[in-house]
Amino acid sequence: MTAQSTSEVNIYLTTGSATSVSMTAPPSKAAPSSISAPLTGGVNGDVVVIKDTNWSSLDTVWVADSVGASDFDALGSDTTGESASSVAGTVDHYTETDLTKLCLASLTINTSDPSTVSVATFCDPTASLPSQIQEAGTISFTGYVDVNSSDYVALYAASKSQDQRYIRINLGDDQGYLVAPVTITSFTWDLPLDGAIGYSGTMVLGSKVKHCF
Repeated sequence: MTAQSTSEVNIYLTTGSATSVSMTAPPSKAAPSSISAPLTGGVNGDVVVIKDTNWSSLDTVWVADSVGASDFDALGSDTTGESASSVAGTVDHYTETDLTKLCLASLTINTSDPSTVSVATFCDPTASLPSQIQEAGTISFTGYVDVNSSDYVALYAASKSQDQRYIRINLGDDQGYLVAPVTITSFTWDLPLDGAIGYSGTMVLGSKVKHCF
């Protein structure tokens, strides 16, 4: 095993509006799944959100790969275990112009274990049930304040709107991408006596981070 450097890591957040594209046929049962939808102006690495295919393993955010004139692969997907029939759904397509590169000082992905609700009794003090409210975890990040930088402005705007965005982390060195739906729920500032004015924040994950490769 060879250790990988972070020198080629690049982090992006969706800040533009997606283009919705209808599938011309149901997705394929394969690894990766082939999606029959034309991504106008699309290239490998674009963020795609697949919806309404009747396959829970596919209806989420992915990275487009092998982009052709009328189809693409959902990089990292595996629908071979699906038992139900798929249907032609839709794709929300984010091009590079819909993403803003984040020049962060640090980023940490914190996963959460499934929550439980205690139903303990004197007979069984450890009894519990799975909680209906499940959290996938958070992403904590830091950076430096610069109102003339597009990424600071984008992060601050996202923290005020608290709407769901998508994050794409290019790992570089042919290591693929990390993708997830996120909502920025906190954004604070650090004013040191001696040092740069910084900020920190928290993104709540809408689902588990996926490694697409």
